[in-house]
Amino acid sequence: MKLSIVAIAGLFLIVSTKDTLAFAPSKVPAVSRPTSSALFANADDERNTNNNKSMMTNLPKINSNSAASFLMASFLAVSTVAATTMVIPVFIEPAHAAVKAVETPKIVSGEEKDLKKAKLNLNVSKETLKAYQKLSSDAKSADKKALSALELATKNASTAKNAYVTVSDKLSAAKNQKMPQSAIKELSANAAILKGVSNEKDTIFNNASKTASKTAKEVKMAEKGIKESEKVIKKAEKSVKKAEKSFKGYSKAVKKQVKKQEQKVKALESQASKLKSMKEKETKELSSKQKAVESEVKNLKNLNLKKL
Repeated sequence: MKLSIVAIAGLFLIVSTKDTLAFAPSKVPAVSRPTSSALFANADDERNTNNNKSMMTNLPKINSNSAASFLMASFLAVSTVAATTMVIPVFIEPAHAAVKAVETPKIVSGEEKDLKKAKLNLNVSKETLKAYQKLSSDAKSADKKALSALELATKNASTAKNAYVTVSDKLSAAKNQKMPQSAIKELSANAAILKGVSNEKDTIFNNASKTASKTAKEVKMAEKGIKESEKVIKKAEKSVKKAEKSFKGYSKAVKKQVKKQEQKVKALESQASKLKSMKEKETKELSSKQKAVESEVKNLKNLNLKKL
């Protein structure tokens, strides 16, 4: 739009000069009127001729040198506006670009995996130790009861056996002395009863002995498990310390690298800020030049050509 206005102004200056009236059109188009018949053709031709004469008469007489100066100024304004309009940069803020943030999955290093594994093994070893400790406690309690039962069964079995042996000896003596059959039968009956009791007590003793032996083995197994668990715990603790040391070194290296990258980011941000400032400054300067050219064009449009 601005270019067309300036171009029209230049052409108008060419047409308006006294020495260049030959370039003006022979006929100036009149204001169109709706005509529906050839009867008005002559009248229209006459009006067109009169309009041409009146327009040429009313055109201001401008010196050819002045017209050339205005024409050159117009062309310069056109070229300046065109050049200015073409090179004005458009700075787009990065924030204007809608970029959907994508969550980055956490990267687990080998050092961190080793540390987690070592800690897990240590925890499992400690839980195993607790289990063996509870097993040992239960085994010792059961073994204590079994030993008490065995002691009682041993005593009862011994008492029953002694009673049976005593009656059996009396029965043998009665038979050797040829005592009455009634006495022998009574001793025989007592001996049979006591033998049954002794056998029963022996069975109880054997069962108590087996139970005590079993609980004693369980106690030994639990104690052995405790010792082995303690060894495993010590080994696991060493592994944890080693993994912690390795992970600590890795973390230190990562922090150092992160710090280095952050410094690079800050440097890039600073550089971007400077570039942005330069672009904004350049944009303001070009905008100022554009406004100056627009003002010049406006002044050219508002020139009172009649006075010139």
